[in-house]
Amino acid sequence: MSIEDILLEIRKRETFLITTHVNPEGDAIGSSLALALALSSIGKKVEVITQDPVPKGLKFLPSSDTIKQAKMIDRRFDAVITVDCGDLERVGFLKIDNIPGDILINIDHHVTNKGFGAVNFVEDAVASAQLIYDIMKRLNISLTPDIATCIYTAIMTETGSFRYSNTTSETFKIAQEMVSAGAMPWNIAEQIFNRNNIGRIKLLGLILESLDRSDDGKISWITVKEQMYRETGTSKEDVEDFINFPRSIEGVEVAILFRESNQGWKISLRSNGKVDVSNMALEFGGGGHSMAAGFFIQGGHEEVKKRVVDSARTFL
Repeated sequence: MSIEDILLEIRKRETFLITTHVNPEGDAIGSSLALALALSSIGKKVEVITQDPVPKGLKFLPSSDTIKQAKMIDRRFDAVITVDCGDLERVGFLKIDNIPGDILINIDHHVTNKGFGAVNFVEDAVASAQLIYDIMKRLNISLTPDIATCIYTAIMTETGSFRYSNTTSETFKIAQEMVSAGAMPWNIAEQIFNRNNIGRIKLLGLILESLDRSDDGKISWITVKEQMYRETGTSKEDVEDFINFPRSIEGVEVAILFRESNQGWKISLRSNGKVDVSNMALEFGGGGHSMAAGFFIQGGHEEVKKRVVDSARTFL
């Protein structure tokens, strides 16, 4: 299916539920809000509902205070739209046999997306926000400063401040358009990167004590245990982007973050370009894209670490 199918459904429907994955980050929240603001501007009735709250560092985004949290939905919408979600299970409160809408629309930029929607717009874009931008242009929806701020933030965070290999000339063109429409790069960067509290810095210190790497120096990893949150007064959202520390080590091709979660481990993977970590994640039932992927696995820490690191070695 193509963007045309999405446009048709948006034009003929009036009420929309927009949601994204658990533990949402910049692209998930920025894209969801941009789409909600865009649809609202053409008279649609829209709600954004997620299982997990908006991270503290993203609460500056326009209309972020309108995002509601829920474990289940008890009313129906004309359409349910998932954004930046490679697998329906990652939403948390949605089940394929109990969708609270007449149609499920899936918008995502992860190449491992399973195409779970009745209508799917899945393309290998720099961010899901780029797909929202494309939809807006086709619907002739005008950019506002609020929408521009959400799209710029999504793209900036997804590209590591335009440092990752997914950054293209098209990325900069979209970013330029967002700035021209009212997004303020300095203010956005200040909100994202310079609002740390002391607990988060202490958490980083504990995590970096776990830093390790393979004998050949091509794989590096860090570990986050739940006890660390209790010691520093932090939470899982404070771990965002810490995987970039092992990734930044010279010679490292694959960085891994092991995060203790729900009697198992949430594994985040990052590549420096030579390894497609989405293929590695697929082996464990996860997904993502070539530079960033993840999955959940059960087992003891040492057992899980060995399995994941051994798997990474096979992709080098």
